[in-house]
Amino acid sequence: MVERSIPDDWVDYIFRKRREAVVLMSQGKLSAEKVYLEFTRTLPAIISYGSAGLNASIKMIGLLPREEIFDKVYDKLTRFVETKPNMKQVLEFLLSEIYVEDYLDFTKLFTLDLAKKNTWRNLGEGGEAVLIFFTPPTKSYMLRVDVSVHVDDKYFWYANIMHDLFHVVPKKGKVVSRYPAYIFHIKEIWDKSADKFGVRIYP
Repeated sequence: MVERSIPDDWVDYIFRKRREAVVLMSQGKLSAEKVYLEFTRTLPAIISYGSAGLNASIKMIGLLPREEIFDKVYDKLTRFVETKPNMKQVLEFLLSEIYVEDYLDFTKLFTLDLAKKNTWRNLGEGGEAVLIFFTPPTKSYMLRVDVSVHVDDKYFWYANIMHDLFHVVPKKGKVVSRYPAYIFHIKEIWDKSADKFGVRIYP
């Protein structure tokens, strides 16, 4: 079940619409223009502050399984990669084994740091960040999060496998990425859409 305290509007924005786009993609029915629009919901600006100064960076985020089933999902994921799947098989796997609403923890998000520059310096020092999502023409959310950094644990490997599953595995048949992972632990969700003017919807 979805956490009661997590707003349904947020789940619809961050997950259901994303899943719908993947379904259309798997059917060859998602136009290039629609891809760019729909995937804005996966590309927030991450605002951080630390020794690198105030910084903002666009990074793609992903969704994590609930902790009690994480190891089971992780095991399925690693075994699936070993089959050297093509893109069609990857999309089918995502829909059946990963993008399942009851499997996911909507209080967390993850990303990789491919650049390891200012965001890496700031978030490596610990603390908080702000994530800003915007999907034209009017939809926007702001998240206040605590950040944990992962460089050699199951979250690190899960994040790298999930990245490569879509971007690398269908071409090379293996996972090659070894980038630091950030887990964003959501403290607050604000609806910043044009008709809201900033309303806290969680907690």
